[in-house]
Amino acid sequence: MFRWTVAPLRLLALISPMVALSLPATAQNALSQQAPMDLSEAYELALEQDPRLRAAQDRQRATEQLRPQARALFLPEINLEGEAGRNWEETDGGIAALTGEQQELYYNQWSAGIALTQPLFRMESFALREQARIIEDQSGLQFGQAMQDLVLRVSQAYFDVLLAQDTVSTVDAELAAIDTELRRARRALEVGTGTITDVNDAQARYDLVQAQRLRAQNQLQIAREQLRRLIGRPAGELAGLREDFVAQSPSPSDPDVWAERAERYNLDVQLAELQLALSREDIRQQRAGHAPRVDMVARYGRGYQSDSFGPGGSTDSEQASIGVRLQVPLFAGGGTQARVREAEANRDASFQDTLDARRQAGLQAESAYLNLVSNLQQIRALEQALRSIVSTEQSTQRGLEVGVRTTLDLLNVQRERFETERQLAEARYNYLLNYLQLQVAVGSGLDGAGIEDVNFFLAGDEVPSGE
Repeated sequence: MFRWTVAPLRLLALISPMVALSLPATAQNALSQQAPMDLSEAYELALEQDPRLRAAQDRQRATEQLRPQARALFLPEINLEGEAGRNWEETDGGIAALTGEQQELYYNQWSAGIALTQPLFRMESFALREQARIIEDQSGLQFGQAMQDLVLRVSQAYFDVLLAQDTVSTVDAELAAIDTELRRARRALEVGTGTITDVNDAQARYDLVQAQRLRAQNQLQIAREQLRRLIGRPAGELAGLREDFVAQSPSPSDPDVWAERAERYNLDVQLAELQLALSREDIRQQRAGHAPRVDMVARYGRGYQSDSFGPGGSTDSEQASIGVRLQVPLFAGGGTQARVREAEANRDASFQDTLDARRQAGLQAESAYLNLVSNLQQIRALEQALRSIVSTEQSTQRGLEVGVRTTLDLLNVQRERFETERQLAEARYNYLLNYLQLQVAVGSGLDGAGIEDVNFFLAGDEVPSGE
């Protein structure tokens, strides 16, 4: 079972506004000047707030009660029994036969006692006990899947915010650059060294980027809201990528190795294997419908019958018995055989599902590995392209100053630079997300270790080895 703790400062951040207002000014300043939230902090908050994870935890807690229920099948069952009634009888024999009249009897009767049944042999109980263990293991794996899903959802939301922030920043920078060129073109037109075409080109580009800026701000607001819903409070400032970020090649560098790991350790594969084991136990349970059942039965009780209007008197009785009861099923209309055949068909289907889960896990791991390698190559290519574009922009700027280039030429180069910067940021975030996808594919990421690895790129710690 995972246990989570909340840091004291995080507790302060979660208290009500009335309490926050009562803090001293120095404490309020300390809270307002906290370091940017990193990915690990966002993940810890999501662990406390995410309803999907809470639901998975509750379901796991529910399945923990299956094993005691299965154990109860082997323990004695004790029942308290009681019965009371008023009886009426009408007879024609005895004295009634001599007198020619019917004899009517009225009397009260009650009995009470206790009965104990101890199962000695019930074949289905062994199968049910094993099924309870398997279902409990399945619940643990499903909780692990919820943990993995949370890792991916928090990381995706976190990097969506960073990407949206980078997009707004680059759009603002592009807007400022276009504004500078627009002012220069207008001044040049006023002094007679420029053309109206340069002004119109700059104005059109300025209006277009203004529209892009509105769309980028809207995307940023949506991304922040998505992250807020995961962590339970506004995120504030987020830690971005380190300036010395360097993407590393995954190790081992063979996709077949990752695929093999996934086929063995992927949680979907393990769940499918447990489902196959569960279906086999279901066959054993259904076949137990043909097996005998042996129970030890013990009873103790007292009874009472009142006087009646006929001959006789009230009676008290006491009974005690112990013995063994044997039940041997002989015929149940063919239902037992049909249930066995149904269970066997389900077992065959589970076997095929297991094969499919292994293939899908291997494909998922291989795809994540190839995507990671592709992201790495894309990052390197974009970094080189950005260096080349910056050099081209400088050359175009000098050409514009001497009159061999136009304002539109410079605007096109600047647009290409800003677009390359956005693509580079997106490629870096996708690289980190695919790293987490690869870890999930091979069954890792249950304890948040992948989050810590990625957080190294944000917190300024030592760069991980990439395994």
